[in-house]
Amino acid sequence: MQRGDVTVLSISTVLAAVVIAAVTYSVIVLDRSPNTSASERTDSSWLVVTWGPSFCAVEPSNSICESGEIGDMGRTLILHGLWPQPPENQYCGVSKTLVDRERNHRGSDMPPLELSDDVRTSLQSVMVNSANLAPHEWYTHGTCSGVTPNEYFGDAAALTEQVRQVLDPVFKSAEGGQITLGAVRDRIEEEFDAGGAEHVGLACRTGTGGAAVVVDVRLSLPRVVDMSADGLSLGDLLAKSPPISSDCQQGSIP
Repeated sequence: MQRGDVTVLSISTVLAAVVIAAVTYSVIVLDRSPNTSASERTDSSWLVVTWGPSFCAVEPSNSICESGEIGDMGRTLILHGLWPQPPENQYCGVSKTLVDRERNHRGSDMPPLELSDDVRTSLQSVMVNSANLAPHEWYTHGTCSGVTPNEYFGDAAALTEQVRQVLDPVFKSAEGGQITLGAVRDRIEEEFDAGGAEHVGLACRTGTGGAAVVVDVRLSLPRVVDMSADGLSLGDLLAKSPPISSDCQQGSIP
């Protein structure tokens, strides 16, 4: 073997080791480190919360409805997710192996997330089946947030509690009838008086008999990586975010 061949072989060996290390990092360590490049591509985020009874009205056979888990949360808005925008910001830096695994199992077979006891407890109070849904939300959306899982879910849980205080009464008062986008936005404007009304939208799904059912509330917020610096005040964050459109103008509430 010539000296040049030895040099090439040595370089190839080093490169192979680097590739293996990179793959190992993406599969095992990714959920422990903020993805800063992703945060640079994100211009805002959506906090998405779900009215539990509406979800089970349109998906009665879903396991969390059949088991009663969602009912145990009470008649309240529950955390669906905190989604960096634009919508295509998903699976940032996640290996294809993990993406395929997550899509097949929705978080049940993913590397565990490092969350503090306080954050884990807070998350359980606002998210149904958080043990499985939280990994799904992290790998799909959280990896594009620019923060750690602990920050990501801590902020999401805290903001969901604020949304509940403001909007739960609006949904409860509409039970058995209709709720409108205007009523939701009026309540936001009344509470915060900061021009945040246009930063809230509704998402409807088709229920029994083809009627529209309001399932989600979507709130436009700044980038996740910027939110803690602003004190996590829902009103202030809404005022600093871009307006959001809403295809759903009104629908029923079970």
